[in-house]
Amino acid sequence: MKHMTVRKTYLWFVLTIAIALLWSLFSIVGHGISEWSMAHAADVPAPIAESIQDLTELGLEDLMKIEVTSVSKKVQPLSQASAAIFVLTQEDIRRSGANSIPEALRMVPGLIVARIDANKWAISSRFDTGRFADDLLVMMDGRTVYSPSLGGTFWEVQDTILEDIERIEVIRGPGGTLWGANAVNGAINIITKRAKDTHGNLITLGGGTEERGFTSLRHGGHIGDTFHYRVFGKAFDRDRSFNPEGAHDDWRMGRAGFRADWEIGQHDQLMIHAESYQGRAGQQTTVPTLVAPDFSRTAAEDARLSGTNTMLRWTHTFQKANELAVQVYYDRIGRNELSFHESRQTYDLDLQHRFSLPFNQDVLWGFGYRHTTDTLSESALLSFDPSQRTLTTFSGMLQDEIRLFNDSVRLTIGSKFLKHTYTNLLILPNIRMAWSPVSNHTIWGAITRSARLPTRLERDGLQRLTGGAGGFEELRGTPQLRSEDLIGYELGYRSQWTSSLSADIALSYTTERYKADEAELAPGIEARASKGKMHGYAAEIAMNWQLRDWWRIRPAFTYLYAHGHSEAGEGHDDESGEIPRYQLSFRSLINLSKTLEFDSTFRFVDQLAGVQVPSYTNLDLRLGWKPTESIELSLVGHNLLAQQHLEYMPQLLNTQPVQIQRGMYGKVTWRF
Repeated sequence: MKHMTVRKTYLWFVLTIAIALLWSLFSIVGHGISEWSMAHAADVPAPIAESIQDLTELGLEDLMKIEVTSVSKKVQPLSQASAAIFVLTQEDIRRSGANSIPEALRMVPGLIVARIDANKWAISSRFDTGRFADDLLVMMDGRTVYSPSLGGTFWEVQDTILEDIERIEVIRGPGGTLWGANAVNGAINIITKRAKDTHGNLITLGGGTEERGFTSLRHGGHIGDTFHYRVFGKAFDRDRSFNPEGAHDDWRMGRAGFRADWEIGQHDQLMIHAESYQGRAGQQTTVPTLVAPDFSRTAAEDARLSGTNTMLRWTHTFQKANELAVQVYYDRIGRNELSFHESRQTYDLDLQHRFSLPFNQDVLWGFGYRHTTDTLSESALLSFDPSQRTLTTFSGMLQDEIRLFNDSVRLTIGSKFLKHTYTNLLILPNIRMAWSPVSNHTIWGAITRSARLPTRLERDGLQRLTGGAGGFEELRGTPQLRSEDLIGYELGYRSQWTSSLSADIALSYTTERYKADEAELAPGIEARASKGKMHGYAAEIAMNWQLRDWWRIRPAFTYLYAHGHSEAGEGHDDESGEIPRYQLSFRSLINLSKTLEFDSTFRFVDQLAGVQVPSYTNLDLRLGWKPTESIELSLVGHNLLAQQHLEYMPQLLNTQPVQIQRGMYGKVTWRF
């Protein structure tokens, strides 16, 4: 039976790639090879339709002018953003050697990225790390992928063809005014390329010691001058990590989808995106029982993961700086594992309108509605009462950006208004200011209030902690649990000191009220509670230094510290035990020749005393060669300084702790 299941999984992978390939061949044959070539020659000047100028050839002035949208929900240069924002470009991702989105996020200063096993990650911004880091909001093209059941993001199912990502915008610090609840310590917006920018074909193939095999196929084209599309498929198989008793965390996934962008006249644009994925994530899980002598059992299993999502976005431009955008999406996910069973459907509507007013004002207003229905079946670890629930969220927002003193000062005032099934009305205001006293130097500051909604587990769940002769020790949800409330104070300085050196410095202090905690109800029974406060301090420095025309280095440093106290004012110990107090990274990007690249990334991550993870250092290397304009070969080595090392310990869902191994893989990318 097990062999049949494995065969079905691999058959699904093969079908995924076959469908994508057939779509590509159908499109090419249908239009004719010669017609296809002529059309694309008019669209792009080179065979590589989506090629981006090399980072070491891009001036620092141009890097500071990279346009972002996540800070104010409008296009603005990175240098003018009044937030601690870091942008990963497509070229950053390509030259990092990363083979997944979480691996690429290791490059972001202030972001905590730890691999739990081959398929699980603990990612957070500044504080409250863990696999279910519930203070970080993650979006794919504006579609929220936050889990209302356990909180945080299931990173093992967040994926796409990395070559199709245009950029990843990471905001460290509260962003509730724009993005709503759960963007307490930060927000990540993964933005993919327009279909117009991915004409042609892309094939990637690779494999190695840990990445046993992976492939991506994509075809992009157009119908007429206004309708552009792409279809894609992706599959991979990852090896197990290391545990002295043997690990069971191998990982197999496949996905397929399409995107279309339609320019309807001069003022309207329509974007349609849909994709589906399915796979298995291996793990060894321990759950409590009432059977002596261990009062627990451990089983090797494959968590079954599946999902489908569809999104439509319509944009209408009335005139310059006057734009209306409406976005709707549907998302269905399914998880089936020993500790957790979930089926969820989500419907989301978001409307935003931006327009200008006299006296240099730019106004943004909008509203949103989200409807999500779940079925959470009882597992060996968790149960929910009720097992089915519908959660709704209504939200509205208003923001005004005022430009003063010949645009040298930009003042932003706004607020989000949010009503959720679990909460009363939440008001999330913010005020931000950016001052550019001279060219290429910006000082910014912000005061923001954000909130985190209680999860289904915190309100309606029951978790079995341990088993014994007298029964289970339990942690129960609390129906009256309040939303966490955070106020953040931030100050930053972004500058280009010389034509070859730039720096980005951010300082923050946050205070979080009604922090989720636990209270004893009776012997062996605890309940979740809203009590106490948490105070957090962060300092982040990122630099970009063009040493030579062919050599660029990018050092970064992060300091984090947190402590808390109860409502009664009793002091608590340092709460930084689950976050690294210090993080240091050093990236080097070298163009050895016009066709040969050599890139390296060194990282130091401080210990996590609270979960017994020692500090570690790490080195990644990449050698890339472009023998032609359309073919790229790369050899990548990850975690090269040790045979294996521990990065994080599993929590909540008690899977087997493993050590991340040294690995190497080769990759071929062909664009035509």
